[in-house]
Amino acid sequence: MKKSKKEVQLKVNKKSFLLGKMDLRNKLNDLTGKEWLKFLKSWFVFDAKQSDLREERKVSKECEHHPATFSPTMISDFIKFFTKKGGIVLDPFLGIGSTLVACDRTERIGYGIELNKKYKEIAEKRVSKKQKVIHGDATDLDKFDIPIVDYCITSPPYWSMLNKVDVIQKSRIENGLDTKYSESDEDLGNIKDYNKFMEKLLIVFDKVYDKLKTGGYLTIIVQNVIDKNIMIPFAWDLAIRLTTSPHKFVLKKEKIWCQDHKPLHPFGYPYAWVSNTHHHYCLIFRKE
Repeated sequence: MKKSKKEVQLKVNKKSFLLGKMDLRNKLNDLTGKEWLKFLKSWFVFDAKQSDLREERKVSKECEHHPATFSPTMISDFIKFFTKKGGIVLDPFLGIGSTLVACDRTERIGYGIELNKKYKEIAEKRVSKKQKVIHGDATDLDKFDIPIVDYCITSPPYWSMLNKVDVIQKSRIENGLDTKYSESDEDLGNIKDYNKFMEKLLIVFDKVYDKLKTGGYLTIIVQNVIDKNIMIPFAWDLAIRLTTSPHKFVLKKEKIWCQDHKPLHPFGYPYAWVSNTHHHYCLIFRKE
């Protein structure tokens, strides 16, 4: 029996997929079918790579002062999936520049905004001249010379989580390291009222929406947080607020980033259950 045109095409597509070829219809990225498939799992385990940490220390010993750094290796995987080479990437909460390091590694152009001058200067040391490091407030995103971008990936402050003194914070204090992003009143992490914090954060993502191309994706790396022994569903709350009027993002799904090598602390022992949080939510939105 003669095969239909659709059956022939499916056979050709399957063969190209198995051979590791890129589908010519792929307008999103430069990945083969096999590479595309690897990124589709809804969770992944990733711990800090020693090569990334060595790179940070080689550039500046001050890198360790930042209390919540991310791996350029991990960020590179997201950038390679959601953009093509030469694409433009935005990070409105840049920190010490891991997103722009990832842009250098993947041949993309990155724009990053950082409020803390010390971290901004570290970021500039870590990246090439083609990456754009902006010293400023993310709520002023629309005032900076940033073109329409293909993709945005970022991790905002987890509200006031860094302001509580726990086992980890005490250790950082003893070693003379930063325990929060800055002392600035403009720092979202220093806003004590949760609703005011969310209002200001949503201003940033409203402006990200305006800078993102139609069809472009936004990835926000966040956690739910604990305040006075009560869980605040920050990640879920942010997802809901970004997809309801007047916010226009469409929540596509999430990837759960699990950390397997963080030490366990006996919180609550022997009276109550208090978990160790060793995962983050990578919320993935699209401008449609």
